[in-house]
Amino acid sequence: MQPATQHRSLQSGFTLMELLVVLVLVGIVASLATLSIGDGAERQLRTETQRLAGVLRLARDELLITGSAERALGLRRDSYSFLELVILDDATREWQPLVDQQLGPWQLEPGVIELEYEQEGERQPLPQTSGWEPNIRLGNTGEMTPSLITLRVPGKPFERHIQISMEGTIEVLDALPE
Repeated sequence: MQPATQHRSLQSGFTLMELLVVLVLVGIVASLATLSIGDGAERQLRTETQRLAGVLRLARDELLITGSAERALGLRRDSYSFLELVILDDATREWQPLVDQQLGPWQLEPGVIELEYEQEGERQPLPQTSGWEPNIRLGNTGEMTPSLITLRVPGKPFERHIQISMEGTIEVLDALPE
């Protein structure tokens, strides 16, 4: 015969101290993640800069492949669009925006990011009208109007630049070369 076994009550769960330690560790990890990601406006600035540089490369490459007619990039302070030259009659030609999911028109979030444009070292005014003007022309052999597009967050020291060379090289810069 076996002696009577004693039943010990087993408690499962965590102590208050263990829970507090875990919560502190989660808080520290979340703080570090927030610091490494940065400001939401700065993140959006990086995203928009990469997007604009990417669609410029896409439009350049598309012209190289297809050999289509000349296109241009039209800039406004709060938006941009690729344009194509449309022949209305024998004497009239007009730049009209491409209606395309990738190539535009693309509206930047108002008050978050603004565009500036420089050509030959001089800042050019950007129109705020309903029509589009060509700022950067793209040729079907890869050449582009040499220029500098600056995207900035108004009221904050965040800005990024897209430098475009005559040969069609597109480079994203965090700071301007001195």
